[in-house]
Amino acid sequence: MKKQPLVNTLKERISIVKMVKTTSATGSPTETEQEVKSCRASLTENSGSEDEEGKVRSLFTTVFIIRYDDQFVKGKANSWFVKDADGLQYNIISVIEKVRKKYLQINTIRRE
Repeated sequence: MKKQPLVNTLKERISIVKMVKTTSATGSPTETEQEVKSCRASLTENSGSEDEEGKVRSLFTTVFIIRYDDQFVKGKANSWFVKDADGLQYNIISVIEKVRKKYLQINTIRRE
């Protein structure tokens, strides 16, 4: 029997959100947040820095592991973002299958 490496590690509550274009009462276009899914995730924070033309730019990268869902694979979620329980927002960079048809790894960068 295979060992499940991610069992009982999905402890953080997150929401995956996308921006939807709507029109206001006056007819002007606006963008509103629409929650795609609220779920539990495993959270791993990584930080790094990058030197561009003599300037040091700080990057805070975070990896979320969630249960598999078809709506996040094949580049569908790349323009969406993740909100955690503290209200921090993270832009989704890529989504990778961690364990086939069981878990997804969402690579993000924290919004400032």
